[in-house]
Amino acid sequence: MDMMSTLSDDLLLKILSSLPTKDVVSTMLLSKRWKFLWTMVPTLDFQNDFESSKDDYAKFRQHLRLGWHSTTDDITTWIKIAVARRVRKLKIHCYSDDDDIFLPSCLYTYNNLEVLKLGNSIVLDVPEDVRLPSLKTLHLLCVEFRNEESARRLLSGCPLLEEFVLDKSENVSPPCFYLEVPSLQRLSILDTYREGNDSDVKVVIKTPSLKYLNVVDKCDSGLLFLSENMPDMVVANIQHRVEFNQLVHLELCASVEKWCELLNWMLESSPKLKVLKLNKCKLHRFVYAKHIEYPWGKPSSVPECLLFHLNTFEWNFYNGCGEEKKMVAYILRHAKRLKNAKISLWDLDCEDEPHIFTEWRSFHRASKLCQLLSEREPRSNWYES
Repeated sequence: MDMMSTLSDDLLLKILSSLPTKDVVSTMLLSKRWKFLWTMVPTLDFQNDFESSKDDYAKFRQHLRLGWHSTTDDITTWIKIAVARRVRKLKIHCYSDDDDIFLPSCLYTYNNLEVLKLGNSIVLDVPEDVRLPSLKTLHLLCVEFRNEESARRLLSGCPLLEEFVLDKSENVSPPCFYLEVPSLQRLSILDTYREGNDSDVKVVIKTPSLKYLNVVDKCDSGLLFLSENMPDMVVANIQHRVEFNQLVHLELCASVEKWCELLNWMLESSPKLKVLKLNKCKLHRFVYAKHIEYPWGKPSSVPECLLFHLNTFEWNFYNGCGEEKKMVAYILRHAKRLKNAKISLWDLDCEDEPHIFTEWRSFHRASKLCQLLSEREPRSNWYES
């Protein structure tokens, strides 16, 4: 320890910054020089962890005055200390079964804060004068906004924000979330919670500088609106039911893995679809179609396009296997406006060809005007020209 004491304050602070906050605070007991050194550390991490042992938790509480049942007053005290010491990174995860945790107003107007990560029993009641001019990283994990205006104010008060992570699981965030941040480059949204009418849920994203986007909506409902102009986009992962309200003509390659699941999703998401073609696919100059290798599950409800709009259905390189028959039968049975339906076999020496064609003509049709056509794919179509 004598050797450590000979080091400069700057070097000691760098060392302390890499340690857990509870260990940093404990250094105040070492000597007079260390008594206040910990207060100069630029990063403090306040976190109550249910997984900690009782002994570790007791030591944590003794030094930081934060316990399992931390109150708003407890958090406020430590945040004011952090602000007074010009902390640049702040992470607060609190758990409370009874009381919500509110943050002090001084945090919303703190000029030096660069990273803010909040989680769990925290309620964000954002004032009108919110201003976080240095904040670049914001993570909100299962926190709650007091109202929709608080969400709008917080984001508008971060002019340099570059990274935003929002986990809406198990909370009651406002159903309409407007994200309009010109400086934002990385965005991640997780939504696994629904309360009330799904049609009221709306997320609007207007981020022209965005490079990385990750949206996971496990509820598979609500509305997602993306800005039309994101010229710098590098990677986008969107797991959300997107509506193709203007799509009328769809051609799908029937060879990719789980393509029939993609077909179900497209049918459910394209209410005005009129033409559906399942086409041949080309691989190394050879044209082929992929058999459905697992049970096909029909949509949970009959897609709107089948009931009101689909008038043309074609399946090139049809195999006639059990799952394909189920799919064809389902489409013919529910497509009430269908006028033309056609299959073409792809197997050059198909012994079951007469049976397949006969079975094709025997399928029940919802549309009395539907004409059924069938043919064998010409040998010339087996290879890419």
